Amino acid sequence: MVITWILNTVADDISTSMNYMDNAFSVWSELDERFSVISGHKIYETQRDLFKLEQGNDSVEFYFYKLKGFWDESKALEPYVKCTCGAVKDREMQIEKTRIIQFLMGLHSSFTTARGQLLMMQPWPSVNQAFMLIKQEEKQRQIHNVLNQPIAMMAVLLDQI
Repeated sequence: MVITWILNTVADDISTSMNYMDNAFSVWSELDERFSVISGHKIYETQRDLFKLEQGNDSVEFYFYKLKGFWDESKALEPYVKCTCGAVKDREMQIEKTRIIQFLMGLHSSFTTARGQLLMMQPWPSVNQAFMLIKQEEKQRQIHNVLNQPIAMMAVLLDQI
């Protein structure tokens, strides 16, 4: 039953090559050996895409979730290091700072003032806090832009009547 479940879960061309294995452990071991090797090319590609990512014309939210996807993928590609000393907390703080810098570096140039304000905060906000502050700034701009457009303002007023 487990063999059938595993073979039905993988792509047809992969399962075909494993149809005659006699136990689930053999099937699982074969898949592990085939696909658990982390390619240096994949690490390079992920890091390259991460460092090249910029907001462009995307919303802050779309940009942030795309960035977070690269962070999650990078974390999955890195081998887990078990540490019994207190260095893990220091390492996590360093990763958080790096992520804040990456997030701020990729923001559209219109966020220069907000970026500067975040970098002057002591202590630095978390990545999620920085995201929320920038997202609020974006929402305020959208509201301001709508209210400054005469046609849009008239439509808002007409809706209230």
